Amino acid sequence: MYKIVIGIEKIVKKDLMLVTEDRSTRGHVKKIRMRQCVKDIGKYSFPHRMVEKWNALNNEVVTAHNVHNFKEKLVKWRQDMMSPARTLYNTTK
Repeated sequence: MYKIVIGIEKIVKKDLMLVTEDRSTRGHVKKIRMRQCVKDIGKYSFPHRMVEKWNALNNEVVTAHNVHNFKEKLVKWRQDMMSPARTLYNTTK
């Protein structure tokens, strides 16, 4: 998804998704809105499955300078999200 949003993968983004220009206080600057799909082939396609996950990332991850840097920040973000301090029901005592 990073390569598509940044423009490394040369596809016609406007046919698949809409990068929002909304500068709201929540989320990051590269949020995506999906076009509405009626057929199952569109509903279960890669972009539709990934939008919610992409929009959940923080600004630091999505504004990485290159793919390698994005992967490093994504791993760190996932580790931070799974840390015991972040879980709602911490079972360790």
